Amino acid sequence: MEELNLDIFNLLDSQPVPSRGSLLVAKPTVEDFCFKRSVTVLVDHDEEGSMGVMVNKPTRFTLNEIMPDLECNAQIPLYLGGPVGTNQLFFVHTLGKEAIPDSEQLAPGLFFGGNFDLMKLFLANGHDINEKVKFMVGYSGWTSGQLDNEVNRHDWAVLKGDIAQLVMSDDNETIWHKAVERFGDQYRLWKAWPDDVSLN
Repeated sequence: MEELNLDIFNLLDSQPVPSRGSLLVAKPTVEDFCFKRSVTVLVDHDEEGSMGVMVNKPTRFTLNEIMPDLECNAQIPLYLGGPVGTNQLFFVHTLGKEAIPDSEQLAPGLFFGGNFDLMKLFLANGHDINEKVKFMVGYSGWTSGQLDNEVNRHDWAVLKGDIAQLVMSDDNETIWHKAVERFGDQYRLWKAWPDDVSLN
């Protein structure tokens, strides 16, 4: 059975080297509770290790609940960025460096972090942030060489290019499927694999 899974799901095409702004799309047979069908945007990747945040794992909490002093009437979803540092808050956005100074550009039109006081002011002024900002607690981390090894054993497919719209989508149930579609028809078996094989 293990050989069959390898034949079906291992990637036939060589993967690009992960880098800042790459998306890591989890193989459908990854059963880890945290990373199952996850889509993670890489914030850093170098010889010392890697760091990223998942963008399709909403929690049952809102930003307003963990920041009761937040001056914002809209209920803002809070995502799980990963299992590490879950007492830390991160955000990705499409607002750019002019609106949120000190942001780091990850990909065309996609930014990470920045001046949080100005972000709070942006929220307090009632600006619409739907599909423009995502907040998450925790991050996903890999030690030196760990992520490259996981890519080589086909735990992740690496997606590069214009990813901002995909990352910021609020249709979290479909982000993984839409990411897989971008890899082409050879990944059709990934999409067909049931979310819970025990039900088949």
